[in-house]
Amino acid sequence: MSLSVPSPEKGTGGFSRGVPAVVRLVIALAVLGLFIRAFLFGGLSSNGILAPLVKGQFSAALYGIGIAGLMVIALLLLTLLFGRVYCSVLCPLGTLQELCWRAGRFPRPRGGQGRRPRRFFRSGYVPPRGIRYLVLPLAGLGAALAFSPLMMAADPLSTFGRGMSAVRVLAGGPGGGGVFALLIGLPLVLILVLAVFRGRAFCDWCPVGLTLGLVSSFAPFGPRFSSRCVSCGVCEKKCPAACVDSKAKRLDRGRCVLCLSCAASCPRGALGYGWRGKAPVEVDEGRRSFLRGAGGASLLCGAAYLLGPSIKTGAALLRSGVPGRSGGGTGPFSPPKAGDPILPPGAGSRRRYAARCVGCQACAASCPVRVLKVSGPPLQPALDYRDAGCQYNCVECGKVCPTGAIRPLGLEEKRRTRVALSSLFFERCVVNTRRESCGACAEVCPTGAIVMAPYGESGVPWLTRPLFEERYCIGCGACYAACPAEPRAFIITAAAEQTLTEGPRPPEEAGDALRVEETGDFPF
Repeated sequence: MSLSVPSPEKGTGGFSRGVPAVVRLVIALAVLGLFIRAFLFGGLSSNGILAPLVKGQFSAALYGIGIAGLMVIALLLLTLLFGRVYCSVLCPLGTLQELCWRAGRFPRPRGGQGRRPRRFFRSGYVPPRGIRYLVLPLAGLGAALAFSPLMMAADPLSTFGRGMSAVRVLAGGPGGGGVFALLIGLPLVLILVLAVFRGRAFCDWCPVGLTLGLVSSFAPFGPRFSSRCVSCGVCEKKCPAACVDSKAKRLDRGRCVLCLSCAASCPRGALGYGWRGKAPVEVDEGRRSFLRGAGGASLLCGAAYLLGPSIKTGAALLRSGVPGRSGGGTGPFSPPKAGDPILPPGAGSRRRYAARCVGCQACAASCPVRVLKVSGPPLQPALDYRDAGCQYNCVECGKVCPTGAIRPLGLEEKRRTRVALSSLFFERCVVNTRRESCGACAEVCPTGAIVMAPYGESGVPWLTRPLFEERYCIGCGACYAACPAEPRAFIITAAAEQTLTEGPRPPEEAGDALRVEETGDFPF
């Protein structure tokens, strides 16, 4: 026997009840649109509105100090009062899941009495309360031990950023190839496919959602039932988080993502947002079971996640003694070798970068020439010089990095920061192999580390050859990207720890060599 849905009562204000839900959805879609535009089309700039949104992502702010730390405190206080506002409007992955869930509900098969619900949608889905909280200490432990895969595997910003990078590569943008893009985007695909059938199910396992859910369990404001409820079940079907039990007139406030769909859909106006008051059913079954069960252990798990990044950051600062140094002072590390990833300027060292980077790809989205790309394990961005070099006058990646993995550098410091070292193999140069004029490397070298000198051994009086001076090289890769030789006449080796060079070569030090002026056209 099917339960008929009651008609709306007069005076319950159905339209007005739906306004908050619509406003919430519009704001969430606007935030999601900004993220998608930035990560797919390069709209992320330190001067734009999106940079604060990226830095305000909860998981990223855990790694920061100063303003970032205040952001964490502000989000926790906001959640403690009003519930999971962050998950409601600020998390792009949460909104994307909700869109997939809403899209998967239409069209539905029709039966004899109108629309017939698909039983697979949220049918009998109850997330395990105890097991899922193990995600928190694992993620916190991974951050504290600088084992980034544990943090990146469940971090929503990292998953979203890697998925957008995969879409950009598959759409024809620069990257590591289609197969690699499919691999890095697979977690996002699986989450969205699950969302079609289960709604925001990933939020039940997300470390940010779990942490904020623990805090929101004590929020005095939130959705609440009134005496007009007849347990029709409409609100339960409209909830993307499956946190409403209409028969028991109970709402799992820890898992509620404040979409307000329940209140908007209730035909009797029995659900609304406000002061929860002293609802005995909710207090007895919700808060008491929370405290009586695994409440203490869950809070400890949440503390492990919150403090994990701070422990690692504090330990790194204690080791270095000089927090402002780009090297980071994170202790000895193995010397670099060919094939090691080249870190963006401001990363300091491989140990420091690996400890703080969550692989969100914000730096790659901000790079104006797309020289920063996601690299192989552990899927953290690195410089790829196949198509372009790191821009000499650009400091965007450090400004937008939300975790401080890329320290923001001033322009003068950036121009002197050595991220790698270039090696010239003149045997491969077209000047040597084909006796042709080139000079492309000297033309694009911003520091004057490469100059052209007469090549008397060639027997061609007008021919010049490149000369390389190591002490002026910052490893920007401009020479490698511009070299027309196959294989290229330059090999770039990553620096184990970034240091400062003397600066650009003074013009008077060139002697008889010629510094090629930039003309915009290569001489080959």
